[in-house]
This record gives sequence, C-alpha cells and structure tokens, in this order.
Amino acid sequence: MKGMGMESDAASVNYELQRLRRSVRTAKLLTLLLAFIVLALFIAIAAVGVSQAKKISNLNSLAHAQSVILGSGQSSLRNKADVTYGGSLFRGSGFWATKLPLPGPLADHSSVGVNESVYILGGQDKNGTVLDQVLKYDPVLHTYTQMAKMPGPRYRMGVTLLDNGKQDTIYVVGGRLNENVTVRDLYVYNIPTNTWTVAPAAPINASDNCAGSVGGKVYLIGGYDVDYKIPPANYEYDPAKNTWTQKPDMPTPRGDLMCVNFMGEVYALGGYYDPNFAANAFSDKVESFNPATNKWTIRPHMLTPRGDAGATVLPGNRIMVIGGEGHYRNNEQYKYPKHVNEVYYADDGIWVQKAFIPTARFRTTAASSGGLAYVFGGSDLCIDMKTCPSLNTNEVFLDVDHPHVYVYLKNQAYNDSLPQTIYPL
Repeated sequence: MKGMGMESDAASVNYELQRLRRSVRTAKLLTLLLAFIVLALFIAIAAVGVSQAKKISNLNSLAHAQSVILGSGQSSLRNKADVTYGGSLFRGSGFWATKLPLPGPLADHSSVGVNESVYILGGQDKNGTVLDQVLKYDPVLHTYTQMAKMPGPRYRMGVTLLDNGKQDTIYVVGGRLNENVTVRDLYVYNIPTNTWTVAPAAPINASDNCAGSVGGKVYLIGGYDVDYKIPPANYEYDPAKNTWTQKPDMPTPRGDLMCVNFMGEVYALGGYYDPNFAANAFSDKVESFNPATNKWTIRPHMLTPRGDAGATVLPGNRIMVIGGEGHYRNNEQYKYPKHVNEVYYADDGIWVQKAFIPTARFRTTAASSGGLAYVFGGSDLCIDMKTCPSLNTNEVFLDVDHPHVYVYLKNQAYNDSLPQTIYPL
C-alpha cells in the first residue's frame, strides 16, 4: 500500500509539471504575439505621420500661395493689388421675428421712429384707395392707435422727422393723390399736440421722392413729375423763415429712392430711373448731401440695386436697407419683391449682407425704435396689375453685436455679391 501511494504522488507531480510547461509555452507565444502587434502599431503610426506631414506641408504651401487674412474695414489690405475683399466674417447674421400685423394691408406708405413709438403715415390699401390715416405703433405693448388724420390723402411721398433736437415734428412733402395727380403740398404734424398744419408748398410737384432733415431744415430730394420724368429736385425748406431754396441736385437723378438722416447729412439710397424706362434700371448708388458744405458726396454703393425699399438708421453709425423692387426676366410688368437686407457700417465704409427678411416686399417702409428695425407692409409679387397686392405684415430685425472683422484673400479671386440662385432675392 505504501508503494502504491508513492507511485500516485509521483504521477501527480509529473502532471503538474507538464501543465506548467504548457502554460510557459502559451505565455511565450502570447508575448511574441503582443510584441508583433506593438511593432505593427508603431509601423502604422509612423506611416500615418509621414502621410500627414506631407499633407501639412501641402497645406502650408497652399496657405502661402492663397492666404486668408482677417482684418478691419479700414485695413490697408483693401488697397493692395494682390488682395481681394472677401466679405464680412459675420455675413448673414441677425434675427427676424414677426410682430402684430397692421390693421390692414398697406403699400407706398411711410414711417418715422420717434422715441419709443413708430408713426405710419398714408399709403394705399388693398383696394387701391389712397389714405390720409396716421397710425401710432407701440413696439412694447404691440398696439396701433389712430392719430389725427393728415390734411389730405397721400402716398408715394417723402416723410422725415425734423432734426431740431426735440423729436416733436414730422414733415410730409410731395407724393400723389392718385396715379394721375402729383402734389407739392407740405404737411406739418405736431407730435405732442397731435395736430396738423399746412406749410408753404414745395416749388415743384414730385412723387416717389424722399425727404430728409439736417440742422432744423427739411429737404425734398429726387422723385418724378406726373409723367415719371425726373425734374431737378433738391429743395431746402427753412421752417424759421417759411421759405424754400433750391440746392445742388443729386449727381444721379432718380425716383423710387430712399432717404435717411445720418451723421449730419441726408443720404439718398438706390432708386430707379432710365430715360427710356428700361426694365431693371434700378440703382445701387448712395450719395449724401451736406448742407454745411452745400455739396454731394458719393458713398460706397449698396450690394444690390433696388428701389422702393425700406431704409432706417440703427445705433452704431449704421444704415439698414430692406427689401425693394426688381423686374423679373427683364420685364417691367413683372415686379417682384426682394428679401435682401443690407447694413452699411459707416465707420468701416462697407456694406454687409445680413439675414434676409422672411417676407419679401417692395413699396415698403422701415423705422427704428429701441435699437430694433421694424418693417411694415409693402407690395407682394405684381404681374401686370394696376394695383399690386399689398401686405399687412410687421417684422422686426435684431442685429448681432459683433466685432468688425472682414475677410481678405491673397492671390485669389472672389466676388462677395455674386448671385446665389437664378431666382430673384
């Protein structure tokens, strides 16, 4: 029995030794396999590194040939022959929201922002009736209040807030009673008393003109006569003397233009005119009149030629122009509304395309209040119609406060205003 026990113990020891040898061989194989995997990984990393190094080298060569440079609007880069302006880094920025609609559709009306209110004057309703109404819009309470009516109905006229430091008087000059009658009347609205008076009429009849005010004077600028021809039109009205005086005419005659009171001058923007009434003779011109020097200055053109748009001034030395009219397929009977929205940064001397207005429109009006730009009503697509369809929409724009950063491209051609679609915007 004792011999048998010793043989059993020897067999057990031999079994354990055999299992240990198998485990050692397995560990060696696994170690070898792991070493092979690590080696393969190092080879792969080295290969990727070489590839990426080549790509980075190629990118560096490309960047050296076609550099993208960020700069300010006043950068000296704009004057270099091998540098192309590529637009604003914040192109397309800003936000639109829909507010309380007008009580009824309106077109060819005007508006003025006064403190925390907007006054909407005259215009044509959806039936083609010319109105004498005045609406006061409250942007905070979202209400429209009927104010004292103008002395007579009016549309396609010039309207401005008197620049006298008080914000208490609105002037309405020129316009039409209907398609066949232009006027020269000058209406004066006293805001605190909600009353109208009639001042001496302008020297000429004018419609589709605009109006501005600098230094306590009022200016009638541009417009058409009854036959849609362009008379000389830059007249100054002095409320203190109750007299009109002719001033130098614009370098570019036009009607359907927009005016804003801006940095001590009256800016005339866009419009339309061609002696032969060619379709799409819309202008992108911007010219400003300085009463102190009695001279006009040519300013940077808008990005988009158009007339009958909305224009207003925003804080930070900015002008905003929204919507406007174009002629589709080069046909004067195909009047189409535009979505475009452009802001002029006067400190940089640059126009920047901003977020498009959701509802395209022309024959519209814009006014600012509380740093926001409001756009009221206007005309919709109009194909060979005597009275174009009008809108009652009220949309407000909030711009984005951002650095004035612009893109410049070296040795690379680029056109910031190229069309993005074959369809009108």
